[in-house]
Amino acid sequence: MYISLIIPSGGIGQRMNSDIPKQYLEIDNEPIIIKTLKNFENFDEIKNIFIPINENWIDFVKNKANFFNIKKNLIFVSAGNTRAESILNAIKDERINSSDFVLVHDAVRMLVKNDLVQRIIKELKYYDIVIPAIKITDTIKEIKDNFVVKTLNRENIYKIQTPQGVKLSIYQDILNKINFSDPRYSDDASIFENFGYKVKVIEGDNLNVKITNTFDFEFVKYIINKNNQG
Repeated sequence: MYISLIIPSGGIGQRMNSDIPKQYLEIDNEPIIIKTLKNFENFDEIKNIFIPINENWIDFVKNKANFFNIKKNLIFVSAGNTRAESILNAIKDERINSSDFVLVHDAVRMLVKNDLVQRIIKELKYYDIVIPAIKITDTIKEIKDNFVVKTLNRENIYKIQTPQGVKLSIYQDILNKINFSDPRYSDDASIFENFGYKVKVIEGDNLNVKITNTFDFEFVKYIINKNNQG
């Protein structure tokens, strides 16, 4: 199995109130994106890592990857105006054509475990699209104008994570059919759902946190410090 990993890195991290995008912030003197990349170093199935990125940050990531001894082949492509467009810029790159599957992972999910990645790769032998999810345990309500509209049935509500695995030929088949600005396309699975593909769901990991705000950032730092202390 030949897999290319795509790590979109074009976000500007508005909710972090930071002068630099959140994926380039440091924890323990190491950029978040580098910590994320390290999680995929030991997977022989992953041959290339495509990074859709703003060109102003390419040298930064290259230099940090060299400094922290990232061995995987990094391929930089232009970031799009949306996440979907960034990913599809990688899919359109001819250097991805030798891949059987792609994995797409958030640059700021730096706590992803090898076990989760391995389970997704294993399921891709049987399913064309595989995503991890965590079942919601809180009560979920639809709210409009600060008033409750209704309470949703949480039995069928899940929180979706990355990495998400997709057969490359499926992605290529829908390249010219996608409206990049469609707000429904917040992840890869939502694209394929819209085109009628079945999406296999496996159990995710509660610690596979996406850093979107300062609370997430501090929580991840806490987990790392706790692990370092044994």
